[in-house]
Amino acid sequence: MTEPVQPGTAHATGGPAAFNPWAPPAPGATPASEPAPAPVAAAGPGPAAAPGIPEQAPATAPAPATAPAPGPDTYAGAGTGMPFWAFPQPVPQARNGLGVAAMTLGIVGAVLGLMIVFFWLAWLPALLAVILGAVALSHVRKGLANNRGIALAGVILGAVGLLLSVAGGAFFAVQVYNLREDERAVTAVSDAEAGRQRDLVARQREEAARQLEQLEAENKKRAADEQARKLSFGGSYTYEETGLKVSLAAPQPFVPDKSVSKAPENTKVVLLAVTVVNTGSTPLSLRGSQLLFVKDANDQLLFHLTDISGRINRIPASLDPGQSVTAQEVYALPNGSSDTISVRFDHGDASNRRSVTWAGSPG
Repeated sequence: MTEPVQPGTAHATGGPAAFNPWAPPAPGATPASEPAPAPVAAAGPGPAAAPGIPEQAPATAPAPATAPAPGPDTYAGAGTGMPFWAFPQPVPQARNGLGVAAMTLGIVGAVLGLMIVFFWLAWLPALLAVILGAVALSHVRKGLANNRGIALAGVILGAVGLLLSVAGGAFFAVQVYNLREDERAVTAVSDAEAGRQRDLVARQREEAARQLEQLEAENKKRAADEQARKLSFGGSYTYEETGLKVSLAAPQPFVPDKSVSKAPENTKVVLLAVTVVNTGSTPLSLRGSQLLFVKDANDQLLFHLTDISGRINRIPASLDPGQSVTAQEVYALPNGSSDTISVRFDHGDASNRRSVTWAGSPG
């Protein structure tokens, strides 16, 4: 008695059945991927065949079906006889690294941009954040990434970092420009001040040179005036400030009489005649100029004799313009000295008082 033949099993003739990978598996059948175990023959002689039924050869196990090697287009579950839509397909992994990198670089660029002193460094991470963020957004549009918010944040932060870097650079440029302008202004002020100082020093030097020249001229004039006021008997001198001209004649021997005070014994009496003339246009006061100072060679004052007869007049107290007066004085030389004598005449106010001196032999 033979067993019924199932679809997909060996035929009754003993040959292997053809394998159909697209046919659904039969109920109770072993999947094609797992070969059916081979039947184990019973030990010993089998029972005799029934009379009238031909003896059949023992059934042999079919060769296991080999599943085709999976290729690049093989879906999950291929070889099981089930359609590809009945199995889950592999989902490609999202590439979100560029978006994260863009946001990180954007944060770094923005923070460096806020720190103004690092404006020169903030532009690089900010620019990289914008570039990587743009690439990440393109991946999001293509479905290769799903972090659109992070990529967009990276682009925005990168743009902010770039703006802060540009603003910091502009701020520093303005500060450097203002600093240079201040330095130029200070330099200009310093140059102007130095120029003024040089001009001042030059003017001071010119003024000092002028004063020195004036002083030298005054000294020369004073020396010349002093020399001009040192005269010999018979010489004259004119005071430029007042216009007074004064001259002294050579001493003359004088014999005193009873009208003149008695001279000391063993003395020589001389008569001195001094003439004063007002050459100016205003009256002149001669107070303080009415007395002559007569000295011998030893710088000792000579004895002055007084005339009580009125024949000998003295220098007046004042002179009118154009008026001329000759005054006479009598002096006694001790021991009949014939050495050089000097006669001094003083004139002028307290601040500009000068003396005229005549010197020579008393005769």
